[in-house]
Amino acid sequence: MWSLFILARAPGLTVTAGDRAEIARALGGIAGLAQARLMTPDRTPADQPFARDGSGPDLALQLYFASSDAAQAALRADSALARLPVLQNLPPDSVTHELMTARAFPTGAPPPADPFLTFFVSYRGPAEDPQAWLDHYDKHHPPIMVRFPGIREVETYRPTAWTSELPFARAASLQRNKVVFASLADLIAALASPVMAEMRADMAQFPPFTLGNTHFPMTTWFIAGSGD
Repeated sequence: MWSLFILARAPGLTVTAGDRAEIARALGGIAGLAQARLMTPDRTPADQPFARDGSGPDLALQLYFASSDAAQAALRADSALARLPVLQNLPPDSVTHELMTARAFPTGAPPPADPFLTFFVSYRGPAEDPQAWLDHYDKHHPPIMVRFPGIREVETYRPTAWTSELPFARAASLQRNKVVFASLADLIAALASPVMAEMRADMAQFPPFTLGNTHFPMTTWFIAGSGD
């Protein structure tokens, strides 16, 4: 599976239910789109250990494609993505995008219902050996993450070769990943659970990398495809 992220940082940007419906209509004509999600920052004051990372993007779109060809077609200049509502009037340098390959780790839980909570994580890198870093992460970290109480989904994303004609800046992450919960309360409970100590211990074993990571709680809606 391929995952396209489109991220907007525009202080003051608000995304209404009407905006979500308009974006969903725009995405409806994209061939090969398996599913899409829209995320906005959860601004609820919360005692979670990554609050220092800030509130995250003001809007994030995640689009899933079953094939590389479908993903690349969506990145053409004549794609509906080039004319997405809400983004059209933003400064060009406030919107970034990145195509990555996605890997899901089964949790045995049912999909969440709208709206739900995505804990959106990005590692900026670089790593001394990116492939070794990515392989180490997928081998060791998600098997711990799937044991968080209340967990619904776990996915990781790694770089892939891609070209784009969209009018957005290109992002280049070492890795992205996410854990999904039904609510912010469930996320906070998970981060306070004994599993978090295992996460920290495992992170201490990561191969060398620089520039750290960020963690953002994002309120999320399915806007195309199905959560089933």
